[in-house]
Order: sequence, then structure tokens, then C-alpha cells
Amino acid sequence: MQKTYSIPLLTRWLPLLFFCLSLTACFKDITQRDIAYFNDFENQTKDSINVYGANGLVDSLKITKFNNNSVLGRFNSNFVVFEKRNMPEHNVLKIEFDLLIHDDWRGNFVAPGAIYPGFWQVQLDNNTIYLTTFSNGSYDQSYPNNYQSNMINNKANSNAWALYPGVCSKVDQQNGTSMYKIEYITSHSGPVRLTFNDIPNAVSSLCQKSWSLDNLKLTAINN
Repeated sequence: MQKTYSIPLLTRWLPLLFFCLSLTACFKDITQRDIAYFNDFENQTKDSINVYGANGLVDSLKITKFNNNSVLGRFNSNFVVFEKRNMPEHNVLKIEFDLLIHDDWRGNFVAPGAIYPGFWQVQLDNNTIYLTTFSNGSYDQSYPNNYQSNMINNKANSNAWALYPGVCSKVDQQNGTSMYKIEYITSHSGPVRLTFNDIPNAVSSLCQKSWSLDNLKLTAINN
């Protein structure tokens, strides 16, 4: 026999019914987050990463030890290219990584005969998101701002997460390496191509100045 309900009983259940319907609507708007890539380089692999130098592709893995951790580096006058084509569906991308700035970086200082300081750059899909300078000495730097022609001067090591001894030319100095935790969030869809590179203002050696990456993480966010 088909069940029927009196009006008072239906009235009693209406608030619960509306709550369930509203809860279902809320679930449709929940943000989905997928870790699309993470590499702390401890397993000695550089999946999705290629390193280029003046003579083209660098065959070496370029994974070294720093402060008892494996890092991707050290680099000087190199391009590090990360590409990931099979990304989860997303409309927002969060990029996170640790940047280690080793030894004699001189921030906004322009050397005699040069027309610009030594830059460090990140590009996302060929669009520059960071073009900045770092300093491990007495000179000011641009970071956490991007470099501008009217010169934004921040103190050396501004926004550094930690300071460590250098690895070569400043090996005996406690602020010879500065570590920065960098996060960048932007609207995005499709494959990802990231490039990290330094742009020197003069010829320098790997011992004079270098940089490394660690804990590279991409999170695909779908609202």
C-alpha cells in the first residue's frame, strides 16, 4: 500500500529537506585541489625538468647536497625548464618552491661597464612573473618586488626565510646563502611551462655566485 503523510508530518520534515537541498548545492561549489607535481629531489630524479647552459642541454642531473638536503643546482648562467602537459583540470595554479641564493649576489648594484644588475627570473608559459635581484652583502636588492627602472631598494636578504653559510666564495660567512620560500597564485588552465634562470651582468664563476631550487610544488585548483 502506498504511504501517505499528513500535512503536519510534512511540515515537520520540511526544514530538514531544505537543509539537505542547500547542502547539495554547496557541495557543487567546493574547490578541488590536486597536487599536480612535487619534487624535493631527495630521490635524485628531475622528472619533467631539463637544464640548459650556453652549449645547450646539460646532461648532468645537477642535483647536489646543501645543508644535508638534496637540491636542484647549483646553477650559474643556466636555464632550468619545467614542463608538465598532463595537468588536472584547473582554472587556478599555485606555484611553490624554495630558492637558495649562494655566495656573492650584489642586488641592485650595477658593475662598472654594465647597464643592469644581475637578475634572477621566472617565467610561466613564456610570461615573466619574477624579474628581480638578490643580495647577500651590503647592497640593496629588489626582492620581494620585481626590478623597476626607478629602482625599488630593499635591504639585503629582505623576506629571506633563513640564512646559511655560503658554499664557495662566501663559505665562511653565515649570510653567504639566503633561502626564500616563494609562492605564486594565478588564473591558469592547460599545460604548464616554467623557466628559472639567472641573467648575469658580467661573466662570473660558479664559485662566485650560484643558485639552487628545492621543494618544487604545483597545485591545480578548480573552483
